[in-house]
Amino acid sequence: MIKHVEFSKHLLNHWGDDPKGKYLWIHWDEKWFWGHVNRHAKVCEQLGLEPQQRFAFHKNHINKVMGIAVIYFAFEGSPNNGGVGGKIAFSRVQATKIAAKRQRAATKNASTGAIEYKGAILREAGDPYSVDCAVTGSNVGTSYDPKFALTEFFPLVMDEVEKLVKPGGKFAGYKPVFQGDRAGPHIEDKFLKYVTDECEKRKWLWEPQAPQMPHLNANDLGAFPAMSKRHTRLTRESGSMVPSKQVIWNAAVQVWNTLPASVIARR
Repeated sequence: MIKHVEFSKHLLNHWGDDPKGKYLWIHWDEKWFWGHVNRHAKVCEQLGLEPQQRFAFHKNHINKVMGIAVIYFAFEGSPNNGGVGGKIAFSRVQATKIAAKRQRAATKNASTGAIEYKGAILREAGDPYSVDCAVTGSNVGTSYDPKFALTEFFPLVMDEVEKLVKPGGKFAGYKPVFQGDRAGPHIEDKFLKYVTDECEKRKWLWEPQAPQMPHLNANDLGAFPAMSKRHTRLTRESGSMVPSKQVIWNAAVQVWNTLPASVIARR
């Protein structure tokens, strides 16, 4: 709580910067998107609202995909004066892996029901392909066990922000302020050195929030809950009880593309 108060004061003091300045307040974080979400909505058989049940034999059968989202709120003087919300980047947490051997599609044995890998050839040994993986600060892993390194992702984010604030950009003259949480990969030494050096070079601000403070992050407070509700509806419409990872991600991208800027700005 002491750290919460200290960060809140720091934020209200405009991060020790110009109290009348123009700021591009940037929030970023990761989110899991699931292929099965229980929602206990009200039902009324008289109105045709029948109860629906969805089944999975084990929680490991429920697919999930992680995405990383970067959003902004542009304001002048104080966020209480209002501002403009928007989206910067949204990426699936994936990396490239090298196939160690020939891989075939899964098939089901008609007589036993067992899963066998005798279908069409998906890839040959040595072929690169994308896989979902863990998030790290700077560790890219190996070709057989890749990781999603934030040091590889953030140069793209920095470039997009630069386009917004450079002369002639949508928010020319605004100072970017990056606010994320303090999850392990977010405070890894090499990643922190990279982002703080970049921000110092560009005269931007890197201001991670205090631990356990989701109520001050527009992703956790507004964007992610709104995306979850829309995502659940889309995956239900896919017709599958346990949607594939690709169906889950396609729905997440659709939700991101149609997410109104007002959802970000009002938080």
